[in-house]
Amino acid sequence: MIHHPDGSEAPPLPETRFAELDAGALGLEHGRISFMEGGEGPEAVLLMHGIGSNSTGWRFVLPALARRARVIAWNAPGYWLSADFAAEAPAATDYARAAVALLDALGIGRAHVVGSSFGSMVGAVMAAEHPARVGRLALLGASRGQRWKPEAERARMLAMRAESVAEGGMALARKRWSNLVAPGTPEVVAEWVRQSLAATHAKGLMRSARASDATDTTDFAPRIRAPTLVLVGSEDRVNPPEVSRVLAAAIPGAVLAVQPGIGHQAKLEAPADTVARLERHLF
Repeated sequence: MIHHPDGSEAPPLPETRFAELDAGALGLEHGRISFMEGGEGPEAVLLMHGIGSNSTGWRFVLPALARRARVIAWNAPGYWLSADFAAEAPAATDYARAAVALLDALGIGRAHVVGSSFGSMVGAVMAAEHPARVGRLALLGASRGQRWKPEAERARMLAMRAESVAEGGMALARKRWSNLVAPGTPEVVAEWVRQSLAATHAKGLMRSARASDATDTTDFAPRIRAPTLVLVGSEDRVNPPEVSRVLAAAIPGAVLAVQPGIGHQAKLEAPADTVARLERHLF
């Protein structure tokens, strides 16, 4: 059993599972997509990770929500053991289509979607483009994408992403972990963040970065009909609270909540509070 400083407990992570998708239809190099799964029941939850993360980042949220529903934590194309997109610059809509294809492969008609950072962008696009497939929506450390920013800032962000992962996942973990959490985060939590970052592949990260560069989530927000929770840490330096405020205002009926003293990794920094808020919203 894994113990968190906030009192949360979680069993060891479930084994990685695989599904085969139609690579040609989805623009993937091959058809394998990986995921972790727990729970059962008539309701389903799809967990979507951030740009430097993977399914392991949900180590507390997955088993907690699995007490109430069937929970799938995907590894997006290019992450963990999932196939990369063939194109160097896939669109956010391509990731959303891949997520829907995974639900199809698992026999899931509709799922509640919980997205963290880049995963929140994909989740929002999925809710707008495939409304029948999304029940309720939760966006953690929500990303607006980059297209709304000045060209120079967008170019800087892409260059930073390329530089950060040029030496591989271990260097990424060593250099970037502290940007993702609030000051004073316990070392055990920092190590979970580093371990998740270390699994990142440069090819997959850069494809995600280019998708983010070409996206402004507010373009999709007005079409979202799923009841939406936008949850952000007051100390989030990756996607500061103002980003979440803009997105919440653009999504009809969305509720904004701020977690005091928490950074960008609420699901690892404060799992007890995060799970409680998700359970109230989703179920």
